[in-house]
Amino acid sequence: MKLSILIPMYNAEDYIGNCIESLLHQNIPEDDYEIIIMDDGSTDNSVALVSEIAKSHDNIKLYTEPNSGAFTTRNKLLKLAQGDYIYNLDADDYIVKDCLKELLLLAETNQLDIIGFDTVETKSLEKKDLTTPIFDNEVKICSGEQFIENYPHVRHEIWWYFIKKDFIEEHQMSFNNNEYNADVMFTLEALLITDKVGYVPVSIHRYVQTGNSLMRSSDFQIISKRLEYIQMMIHNTSELINGLNDGNHSKTLIDNLKHRRDVFTFFNIANMIRNRFSLEHIKSKIDGFKKINAYPINNFNRYRYNTLQYRILASVINR
Repeated sequence: MKLSILIPMYNAEDYIGNCIESLLHQNIPEDDYEIIIMDDGSTDNSVALVSEIAKSHDNIKLYTEPNSGAFTTRNKLLKLAQGDYIYNLDADDYIVKDCLKELLLLAETNQLDIIGFDTVETKSLEKKDLTTPIFDNEVKICSGEQFIENYPHVRHEIWWYFIKKDFIEEHQMSFNNNEYNADVMFTLEALLITDKVGYVPVSIHRYVQTGNSLMRSSDFQIISKRLEYIQMMIHNTSELINGLNDGNHSKTLIDNLKHRRDVFTFFNIANMIRNRFSLEHIKSKIDGFKKINAYPINNFNRYRYNTLQYRILASVINR
């Protein structure tokens, strides 16, 4: 088994069929990869839909459990995986056709711990643009630290990386209890301990922007919980960064990590203001950011955020 594709599913009947279809239109035998889906207590027709598709494909495995959260489910999926490489995917996203053969070949040939690729954000489930990607049969290889230094624009969510199963087990990696952002810390921790990352600048993944997702909900209680989880991630990232200030890591690495952290901090504070949280609440969160050196946000105005508008806004937030 070369690859395990792991998908947590919750009320995804509008998307999971599209996701699975993209995974089946691939250029490797079904015996070479498995699609493991764990339903997390869905109340719609997701389970029935996947069960019907699985009847025709032996490499699709469906498990069900009571609702326990996406990243608790991801940890359970990790234990079920049999593939040499693991790919974590969301039920509402999909990938281009005929891409797995080349990605796996590059990973196996170069004995990579991690191979990363690009994504395209979309609101469409249409696959008209999903032509077979063109690979140049070469992959840019570096350490994980060099990857963070060299590619500051590449994001760290897990759905843009294959990770070697032996690497995950050797370092006893798992997802933390941050329901919204555990994937970011998982990837960062993996990158900081590997010497062999490959990067393919090809758009493989389609990141579907669904209007009713938890990340885009307008319900105030959900917004509050989402911002709380992002604040947890800011604290986790700051602890990681503060632990790297030992003179053994490059300034570029630390600055790029601080920039990514400061982007989250900036928008977290801005969203608390936009959603009319009390000044007392906002001040208490900022005081917490101060204690971990995440405020003032001194590394925010870089790259795409180095504009007059963002510099003015950052100055206001810092005051």
